[in-house]
Amino acid sequence: MALPLPVLSDPNWPTEAVTATKRYLSVARSLSDQSYWPLIMFSSVNLFLWHLSAFEKDEDPVPEFVSVFDRARLTLEMVRDSGVCGQHFPANAAKVQDDSAFEDHVSGLFSDVWLDMTDDIYFEQAYQFTKERFEKSGLDPFELFKEKVILDAGCGSGKFSAALARLGAAKVIGLDIGERGLDFARKQAGKVSYGNRLDYRFGSLLDIPLENESVDMVWSNGVIHHTLGYEVCLKEFYRVTKSGGKLFLYVNGRMGLLELLMDTLRLSTEVVPRSLFQHFLRLQNINSGRLYWMMDFMFAPYEWKSESDVRALLQKYGYSNIKQLMRGVASDQIEQISAGLPYAKVKYGDGQLKFIADRG
Repeated sequence: MALPLPVLSDPNWPTEAVTATKRYLSVARSLSDQSYWPLIMFSSVNLFLWHLSAFEKDEDPVPEFVSVFDRARLTLEMVRDSGVCGQHFPANAAKVQDDSAFEDHVSGLFSDVWLDMTDDIYFEQAYQFTKERFEKSGLDPFELFKEKVILDAGCGSGKFSAALARLGAAKVIGLDIGERGLDFARKQAGKVSYGNRLDYRFGSLLDIPLENESVDMVWSNGVIHHTLGYEVCLKEFYRVTKSGGKLFLYVNGRMGLLELLMDTLRLSTEVVPRSLFQHFLRLQNINSGRLYWMMDFMFAPYEWKSESDVRALLQKYGYSNIKQLMRGVASDQIEQISAGLPYAKVKYGDGQLKFIADRG
């Protein structure tokens, strides 16, 4: 039996692209038998890899987007209609039932991925990318973070906590709900001279275990769009930040064709166990940085908000002097949008939304 077809809608998405993804999903979500899992994984990975090369072209991506999804759908239909698979191994995928199960799902996903991360990605790339992104946006990261007590809200593996300490923070409190990620972060901290400035703790962003006005800055890097409490997180960030302190917030905006692609692949792989998919990626010799991105792409839930919606929420919860950072490394969607590359807005919509704001 096919899983219900979800609603995929955004007025800015090209109609023909939405139609193509719905046709693909209607077939993919009918392949619930476990014997189809390798086919679904193969299809999802190839659609992901397709976008990496297709989106580099300076041409309208919509016609090829439609074509590649139609070809993928026809492949699924051909295997389904052949009768080779199906009705032998009924799927029994666990569903997220409540808030605690949702948090376990999210923390488990990222904890599994972080353990594959190599030291060059963990230490050097995170530091260099952070430094470059701020410098290109006209901010000196060494001055911004110098001698600050910073909460890394949703620190995950701790790679950005380490980057902030290396950039001069007096102390970085890394908070997360993933125990394995925190254990990994603590081990990584022992490898560097600034590791004594890293303090990793277990806790939820929906109820941060810190006193009111106890940190100089909250750093939240690509986290709250994965939670069940987007606004609750912002309210908590405000509470724990000292008056006159700062918030760095990164969330994904409405992401154009990339968002449509992500939602489609995530919905089409629902029946496949996360651990099996990650094992499949390892067998393809995918490096740890890309493996992390692909697992996020395929399995992490997202709450998408536009640039204007996020800015309004920051104002609602008391932030002022809100500055959007419009630059990044070459691979960042916001960098391609800011550079005015052809069809960047069609491909990436708002791109990554990164803000620096003052706490009143």
